[in-house]
Amino acid sequence: MKTAKTTDFPDLVEITADGTSIGKTVLAGRVAHFFGEVGRKVIRVQIESSRRRGAVETGDIFINLEEFASAGIRNGGLVGVLSPLFEAVIEARKSGAGVVVDWAGGTAGHRLEVLAATNFDATLAAMQVKALSIVMTTNSSEHMAQAEKHLHSLQKVAPHLPRALALSGRAGPFDWPVNSEQRGHFDRLLAAAGEVPVLRIPLAAGRALQVCADAGLDPTQALLMNFDELAARLGVHIFQATACATEIAVWWQRVGGELRKLLGAARVPVTA
Repeated sequence: MKTAKTTDFPDLVEITADGTSIGKTVLAGRVAHFFGEVGRKVIRVQIESSRRRGAVETGDIFINLEEFASAGIRNGGLVGVLSPLFEAVIEARKSGAGVVVDWAGGTAGHRLEVLAATNFDATLAAMQVKALSIVMTTNSSEHMAQAEKHLHSLQKVAPHLPRALALSGRAGPFDWPVNSEQRGHFDRLLAAAGEVPVLRIPLAAGRALQVCADAGLDPTQALLMNFDELAARLGVHIFQATACATEIAVWWQRVGGELRKLLGAARVPVTA
């Protein structure tokens, strides 16, 4: 049965960064739930090492990063390894579901190779699939330089693929003195982004997201638990559990607001 599209949100959202511990998976989870909030089913695709594999819900797809090593002897190479992703896009086009792709850190080069091999932006356009590629970074100079390079590469490899820049507050705010090294990296990053929309992902106070992740909980699971149950799962007293749930709820609402703003901004054409 085909799900009615009740939003202008893209049919395919991919979240990528060349670094790790940036917050891609948490954001991917929030984007997936946003689809649900606007009445669309969603397929989540997680591309990750089996050592870092998160919980995969029924109907979602996990692609083992270790399989990239055998791409040279696989039919279709990397495209063959990623066949479950492309099959999900084809199926979602028929059903009206959305697809959220969580790329593993350090796979930017592989991803660009796949985009070029599949003529990704033109192929999606021919399929009438709206897509959005979110490049994510923290405030570290290394991550910002990686994001800048990735944005430039995307412009060359898939010029018609809409893009957005996500600024993750996980490592702190994007605020430095003028003429500082980090400010220079940030200015160059914004110049590379140009007119693409910017998504600001706040830091959850008290390490709430990390505390839940350490306990094997995603934000949704934590929010649905009663405080006694959450306290037992986290190994803390009920007051800490309550504070943790409150901070996650605040983060959840703020990111939801950022995603709602992105809806209109994502329709801005990508400049050549």
